[in-house]
Amino acid sequence: MAKSTLLSFILQLSSCASFDKTNILPGQSVIGLGFSFTVPTQKSWFAVEYGTSHRIKLSQLNNQDSFSILVSINRGPYQGMYKNVARHLQSIKINQQKKLKQPGFIEYVHQEWVASKYGDLCIMYTFSGEDWNGRNSEGPAIVDAIGLSCPHPKLRNILISIDLSRRSETSAEKVDLAAYAEALFASFEYTNLD
Repeated sequence: MAKSTLLSFILQLSSCASFDKTNILPGQSVIGLGFSFTVPTQKSWFAVEYGTSHRIKLSQLNNQDSFSILVSINRGPYQGMYKNVARHLQSIKINQQKKLKQPGFIEYVHQEWVASKYGDLCIMYTFSGEDWNGRNSEGPAIVDAIGLSCPHPKLRNILISIDLSRRSETSAEKVDLAAYAEALFASFEYTNLD
């Protein structure tokens, strides 16, 4: 009971963050429930969801593309989310296959692998493809994404998923999304809720 009350209090407190949620500058820290991170790229971000649920979603709209960061917290059984990395990897593969089978999305490539650099049970994934849904322009949008899913190192029943994606016009300049993802993932700091 005390932990759920504490979680609720921290969630409400995080919704009162002292920075401007409409202008989150590169390198600025974003504080979530049990974690914080800094935003990558050279342009400002704005919060789409912040402090009102189990996720934080930030966006950046540009002329030829848009970026988004989605950080989700999932709570599982007290003994922990996954007993081994193979089970976590299999779960991510199943979820990615479901996500990429959406009508109007044509997958180019997807891959999932163990990312022990970030922790013993961490999984990275990437995908790219064409998205024909909700288009006002001719042709598809190109979607590229890189994600990381890790158990919280201090709260064993919490799983944190971090997605960085770019949606662009077919004529947009190429961007090294992996460099931005590396900066984002490396900036994560985890805190305990006790």
